[in-house]
Amino acid sequence: MTMDKPVPDTPCQPFQRFHAELVDTAFSPHRHDTYTFALTTRGVQDFDYRGETRRSRPGAVVVLHPDELHDGRPGAEGGFGYAGLTVLPETLARHRPGQTLPFLAGGVSRDRHLLVAIRTALSLDEQASALERENAVIELAQALDAVSDAPATISPVTQAVVDAACALIRENLEDGISLAALEAVTGQDRWQLCRDFRTLRGTSPARYLTQRRLDVVRDGLTRRQPLADLADAAGFADQAHMSRQFKAAYGISPGRYARTIVQDRTARLPHPVLH
Repeated sequence: MTMDKPVPDTPCQPFQRFHAELVDTAFSPHRHDTYTFALTTRGVQDFDYRGETRRSRPGAVVVLHPDELHDGRPGAEGGFGYAGLTVLPETLARHRPGQTLPFLAGGVSRDRHLLVAIRTALSLDEQASALERENAVIELAQALDAVSDAPATISPVTQAVVDAACALIRENLEDGISLAALEAVTGQDRWQLCRDFRTLRGTSPARYLTQRRLDVVRDGLTRRQPLADLADAAGFADQAHMSRQFKAAYGISPGRYARTIVQDRTARLPHPVLH
């Protein structure tokens, strides 16, 4: 498969859509920092998640929490296909003020309301308004809450601290940033900051930095830029370092990633994220 040409980023994109038709491709164990919803459309999708092998058939949806280790492979001859939706944790948090992130431990659901919410987001056409897109995310957040553990409450101060840390990390992708610097800016000690960061972003500050660097790489892949140049622009030590981090995050090499995942050009996030 070939990756669609990139389109300009647009404001208020609350999710990103993509699809894949996989015959013999398997994803090695990896983790990423988004919620991923993969609606199985054909075949059988097997994956290992939280210590068990899970299976999704047509009509079921795979629900992956940020930073949870998982893989993926065909569960029967002929491979499988899925329509995917990725949502940033901070997007869900914005629509669920004062609550921690929802979590579905089983990794697969056939809940009717959740499936309706996911299909609604997947079916929005390119003429959909910002209101329609935002409403789709709200309905998705509400459906996910209904099948998840009851979320705990968080304070506005905690939210502000984590937001400030994220902004500082994004401003220092090339050179990186230390926990000491994050402490100085946020006024929060590193232990509590890391704990709050995981509560609201589902990952650590270090992993958040790596993922934002990989955003630069993925964007460059759509433009057919050389891997060595992308590694340098994103702040990695070298191309080999970048490739190792890429596979750890996505389960396949940068080149195969670009050939396997097809992105919906009408719904891109401010920084592109895919399964």
